[in-house]
Amino acid sequence: MRQGYTAVGADVEMQSEFERLTAEWKRETAHLSSPTMIAEHWAYKGVVKMGSDAIPWILRDLQGAPALWFMALREITGELPIRSEDRGNIEAMRAAWLDWGVRNEFI
Repeated sequence: MRQGYTAVGADVEMQSEFERLTAEWKRETAHLSSPTMIAEHWAYKGVVKMGSDAIPWILRDLQGAPALWFMALREITGELPIRSEDRGNIEAMRAAWLDWGVRNEFI
């Protein structure tokens, strides 16, 4: 894991906030099918506002189960590791971002 991304001190509070926002986001958007509506949720936007500090936590969450973190990761990182032919394939998109996280030492 990249240095500076361990949960110590203020990072523990930030990680707790990430976990709270993520739980709210998942609970309140579980019934939605629109990726755009899911990404417009206030809690999702709150995670995006955390910036690069949230990347390791997002990727860990993505390791556990598919979730629509792709727009947040793109917005935070400015990267798009997903091949054009894989767009819309949640499992392939998830794998691309997890590979990106390994290559960039976030996980």
